[in-house]
Amino acid sequence: MANLSIISSATISVTDTTLSPSPTVVSRSLQNPTLAATAAFYDPFFQALAGGSAVSLPAATVFVVYVKNLSGATNLTVAFTPVGAGAASSLLLLPGSVFEYFLTAETGGGISAVTLTGGGATCSAEVLVAA
Repeated sequence: MANLSIISSATISVTDTTLSPSPTVVSRSLQNPTLAATAAFYDPFFQALAGGSAVSLPAATVFVVYVKNLSGATNLTVAFTPVGAGAASSLLLLPGSVFEYFLTAETGGGISAVTLTGGGATCSAEVLVAA
């Protein structure tokens, strides 16, 4: 039985800074997608080693993954294995960048592994995974 409510609340806004005052071109609420979850892992200062560090998943498949690169100078590689995919996918987070994967139901999809790698040095990251 789900005992956790995971909510992603955000608004994406675009402003034109070439004009004064800067008009808002786009302002889009993400409508607070929610996942009824049973387990979560959170580390506000996860240490991603240069050789890679596996994130402890609270279940075999997770449906929410949030990673923020907290470093001011070091890149962070996020490698993840989507359920049903033959191989892992990866992406590069520059300092301050964010990766979010969010499903609103546990009926399919998900991620079965997450590994974070600091770009040549240990890199701090904020990490949340939930199932």
